[in-house]
Amino acid sequence: MSLTAVVFLLCFVIGIGMALFRHPIYGLYTYIAVFYLDAPNRWWGVGLPDLRWSLLAAVFTAIAILRLKPDPARTPWYKTFPAIFLIVYTLWLWIQSPWAVDPDLHRECAIIFTKFIIVYFMVYRLIDTPLLTADFLLAHVLGSMYLGLVALGTDAPGGRLDGVGGAGIDDSNTLGMHAATAAVAGAMLIFVKRDWRRYAALVSVPFILNMVVMTGSRGAFLALFMGGVTIFILRPKENTRLFYTLAFLGVLGFGVVASEAFWTRMQTMEAAVNKEETLDNSAEGRIAQIRAGIRMFGAHPLGVGHRGFATLSSQYLDASYLDSSGARSSHNTFISTLVEQGFPGAILFSMLWLWVLKSFLVARRWASTKRPLLDVSVMAATCSGLAVVFVGGQFADFLKSEVMVWLLALLAGLRLTPVFALSEPTPRAKGARVGPPSLARQRTSPRQGNLITNAGDDRLATEPIARHESMNTHLPNVP
Repeated sequence: MSLTAVVFLLCFVIGIGMALFRHPIYGLYTYIAVFYLDAPNRWWGVGLPDLRWSLLAAVFTAIAILRLKPDPARTPWYKTFPAIFLIVYTLWLWIQSPWAVDPDLHRECAIIFTKFIIVYFMVYRLIDTPLLTADFLLAHVLGSMYLGLVALGTDAPGGRLDGVGGAGIDDSNTLGMHAATAAVAGAMLIFVKRDWRRYAALVSVPFILNMVVMTGSRGAFLALFMGGVTIFILRPKENTRLFYTLAFLGVLGFGVVASEAFWTRMQTMEAAVNKEETLDNSAEGRIAQIRAGIRMFGAHPLGVGHRGFATLSSQYLDASYLDSSGARSSHNTFISTLVEQGFPGAILFSMLWLWVLKSFLVARRWASTKRPLLDVSVMAATCSGLAVVFVGGQFADFLKSEVMVWLLALLAGLRLTPVFALSEPTPRAKGARVGPPSLARQRTSPRQGNLITNAGDDRLATEPIARHESMNTHLPNVP
């Protein structure tokens, strides 16, 4: 085992130990670090056991939460809609196992979603204020910047960057879309706060945008564009000049790092409409895959299991649409879900995104009022990240992405943070005023989430966790 691998192993043990005996937040950031480092597949990780390191970190962190962190006053994690979706969807995956066309791959998918339940629980329970949300998003941004640095020293055959990310983000499409979620999050962190977080995000975003370009993913480009549109809609209404300045610099920077090959590939989206592209990449090919998926669903309404579309593609698609292996993936999350998880999976998937849309509408109403800059910004970053996932999912199977689980947990937590819950007032006693209480009353609430402006005291953001005397420690501000 190499010296660098030993150092990684030592850091992992220390991180888990601190999670178990000091505060679970150390385990959460150990999990994030392990996810991005992907040590067994790096040159410096030679000799490490090929284990599910991020899963191990998540499991130990979950144990630490159950051991050290009291239940929060807000809605229990398992009663939030994303958690209900993950639990029911995972149970359905395990039920499907007997008739899955590829049992081994299907069980692997069921294991991944079982892990996602643990990840959701971990993020939801630990990230319970807007400031902690900003810190978690920054960890996502810094991890993506690391992948961007790795990408600089990696060849991209045919103009497509593959094999840079870890499990679930190793191909060009999923990597590009993952990076796009970090790009929009970093953009809002640049905008929100004049401290080291702003400068860390400012340094990170160019590397992330360059990685999006290197993937050559048209889906990621469109997803990034939609994320930008979402940010524009949900942006804070103060510091408008700064917002437009940063937006201009972002567009300019993207134009600088984008190569001629990248723009040539983006132009194929228009060429595809005119059937000037090969069938393999054309809009016509996409339509043929959708039609094939509908026929597969008609023949198997309960689904054929994970990767079933590719397994059956040769029976439903003309040979001209198949790749060199004689198969073809759907490259569309909804179609994949419809075919592989059947009617139950498609219904669950649709309900999830209706919940996300409702959250978007809540965030839009909330952003239209004068609220703390940090709070509005993290909500905009989270919603824009999910917009990236949704649009990107039309070009790749993005349902098995961990970043989607992170964002869902963050969004569920933000919606239940008292300051955001004010967007959805509940009826009170007759004669009582319905609507948000005054800012002064909000600040004195013992369970109040972060209400910090740029000049606020960051210690208020950690109070909901630090107040628990059983913890015997204050929550560290871990980047």
